[in-house]
Amino acid sequence: MLDNIIEYYKNRGIELPQQEIKTISNLAEIKTYKKKDFIFHAGDVNLNSHYISKGCVRIFIKDAKQLEYNRFFGFEDSLIGEYHQILNGLPSKTSAQALEQTETISLSKEAYDVIFEKCPVYTKATLNFYLNDYAELLENEEIKKTMTIEDLYLEFVQKKSKILDRVPLYHIASYLGVKPESLSRVKKKFKN
Repeated sequence: MLDNIIEYYKNRGIELPQQEIKTISNLAEIKTYKKKDFIFHAGDVNLNSHYISKGCVRIFIKDAKQLEYNRFFGFEDSLIGEYHQILNGLPSKTSAQALEQTETISLSKEAYDVIFEKCPVYTKATLNFYLNDYAELLENEEIKKTMTIEDLYLEFVQKKSKILDRVPLYHIASYLGVKPESLSRVKKKFKN
């Protein structure tokens, strides 16, 4: 069950000890979501973290007018979840929705209580991955504020081209912080 996760850590230079793999395997749960299913909603308290083994997920927030803003897209080999909220029993600040049939390997707060005690290699690596991902998210948010829509699109295509084939344009526009019509115009301009 954990072959993908073991490979995920190995590709990042982390060799998980067999005892830790066994412990995590006993605690992990495979979950399947259909397209448009929610993995979690803003305000949910009993949250899990998820390793995406198959599929695509969008993480988004809503403003006071209930407009949605995509913050992140998770694909195969991605970790999603609000670790601070999970570990402290706090309500989620974001929602996660499957954009296609998705399968995850899920860990609950109770699982993390055991993992923190029995799996130091996994714990340290996972928290480092989370902190790096969070720092990258914050950096991307700041950079997006300073770029033109053309530059945003070109950087997006260069760094995240696989997303264009799997995520609707209006979700990409939301992620970039632009109107779908504007992004469509820019996309057409660079297609020629």
